[in-house]
Amino acid sequence: MRSLLLLLTLLLSSAVQVIALYDSTPAVQTYESPTDFRNKVLRTEGITLVQFYAPWCGHCKQFEEVYSKIANMFNGIVNLGALDASSDGPPKRIAQEYNVNGFPTMKLFYSDSKGKHVIDVQSRDPNELIKIIFSTLQEVVQERADAAAQPRTTFKPAEGFKNPDGSTSSTGSGSDSSDSSSGSSKQKTPKSKSSEVLKLTSQNFSENVYQNTNVIAVAFIAPWCGHCKSLLPEWEIAASKLSKAGVSLATVDATTEEALAAKFQVQGFPTIKLFPGGIKKGPGDAMAYEGGREAEQIVQTLLKEVDRSGVPKEMEELISQGMLEDSCSPGEGQNVLCVLVALPHILETGAEGRNNYKEIVDKASKSVRGMGFEFMWFEGGNYQTKTEEALELTFGFPAIAAYSMDRGVYAVHRGSFTEQNVRKFLMGITTGKVATYKIMSVPKVVTVEPWDGKDGVPFEEEPFEWDDDDSYEDGAGDGDGDEF
Repeated sequence: MRSLLLLLTLLLSSAVQVIALYDSTPAVQTYESPTDFRNKVLRTEGITLVQFYAPWCGHCKQFEEVYSKIANMFNGIVNLGALDASSDGPPKRIAQEYNVNGFPTMKLFYSDSKGKHVIDVQSRDPNELIKIIFSTLQEVVQERADAAAQPRTTFKPAEGFKNPDGSTSSTGSGSDSSDSSSGSSKQKTPKSKSSEVLKLTSQNFSENVYQNTNVIAVAFIAPWCGHCKSLLPEWEIAASKLSKAGVSLATVDATTEEALAAKFQVQGFPTIKLFPGGIKKGPGDAMAYEGGREAEQIVQTLLKEVDRSGVPKEMEELISQGMLEDSCSPGEGQNVLCVLVALPHILETGAEGRNNYKEIVDKASKSVRGMGFEFMWFEGGNYQTKTEEALELTFGFPAIAAYSMDRGVYAVHRGSFTEQNVRKFLMGITTGKVATYKIMSVPKVVTVEPWDGKDGVPFEEEPFEWDDDDSYEDGAGDGDGDEF
């Protein structure tokens, strides 16, 4: 019994030491969880020096007084933090992520216009630490000053966008060339996109119409018909704008597909039939198209039918560089504005929370449907750090940025993540009221597996063994365990 009491006394004494190592120094931040670490270190714009320590480490105990003095010296200017990574649990996982293999180990975190950076601090000499902090502080301030001196520009509504006064603006190849450069300062050549209009015959009609859940508009035409020739370019423009809105546009050459034309009682050209969203049963589902025949009129008419009977396509997940370039590169005569949405890690929100965020964007995006916007989402704070840095998405998730590849500019949504605020941001782009910045580096997307739609599986920690040898404790860089 006496030995048991002695053991309990030792354990309680050890626990007190664990708790008390930096309790008496309010200037030293402590982190109890990954979320706490993320909010106080990774999501801040300032500079933070983090010490990974163990309460039983002799060098850590001897270093406590000096570290506390430095923290008090920089209090309110530069953050100094301490993380107990000695016991199993989330703090040890953080240490593993930053390759901590001994105590004390220090790393300096700071942010600039290019994103978050981490520096290994290989000294425990107080004078050297102060010098490193001052040097980093000067570097960050100078970099931000240089970034602030860069000229700012604004998005202009893409070709076909309507301003509140009814006028139309363009950001095509005729724009001021000073606004069209990216990090390479060279204007990208618009790519030629294939037609989005389906060419239907009796052989593929059932597959592309009856079995297609999109809202579908089919124009029956004749090659010699003047009105058909006027309709076709408008049909092409509308198809390109509606390709990801749950709408398909198609044509049938009624002079070669006479039986198909007769089935729908086509008696003049062009004749347009409208099919509602969902699986169709046959010709009886066709309705007469009653909208205008200019591209903007076609778009608005078909979007109304999507709201009535169709299901707009879900916002796609950004999973590769090729997908970014295909979606965001402008076509001939087109300006594309890519809206990239960085959502929190699946372990933070679960499937339901992630889908709720996507729904907010989907609802807000209705305000700019058919205006050349492309929407994609990715998981923030994980693999796509280069994209986040390029678009200034370094302040937490969810976050939204709009990116114009041909103009080489981007804008960031700074408001709260609500349907109203996201809609206001999107409409501000179309009216030229959103301030934008020249992009310094093209977003680089890491290829990832698409989300399976399920809740995340918590990370299973691997054993993290610490060597009891005193020399192993000395992981901060001088190698011999000497004190200052």
